[in-house]
Amino acid sequence: MTNHRAAFLLSVLLVLSGSVACHPVNTMPPPPSPSDPVKHYDLEIPDALEIKAVSFDATAFSEVSGAGNVTSTQIGGRAFLKVYAVHRQTGEQYLLIYEDIAHRKTPIQVIRFRPVPDARVLAP
Repeated sequence: MTNHRAAFLLSVLLVLSGSVACHPVNTMPPPPSPSDPVKHYDLEIPDALEIKAVSFDATAFSEVSGAGNVTSTQIGGRAFLKVYAVHRQTGEQYLLIYEDIAHRKTPIQVIRFRPVPDARVLAP
């Protein structure tokens, strides 16, 4: 195999492996136009939890692709809705994380905060 052919095959394999392994998911809602109606979403939260706070966060990223002298860039992002809630009977604290709320009504992660002795957490 010639050096040029080997280099070409190596570059093709690198491009293919990068496009398969690094394909980010865009969950940012598209920007609304002035005439778009207000969007309404129903998200599921267990009845036993009382919502104490809600925040919305988003992170943008650039997706660059191309070969040779031609490249293209697309801007995407991940949008998260974070809900801090407390169990009505036990007082346990939870953080529920929602993503892609237009298509998924349940949280993608549920984090429960468990009390531990200070010595375990605050030890130097």
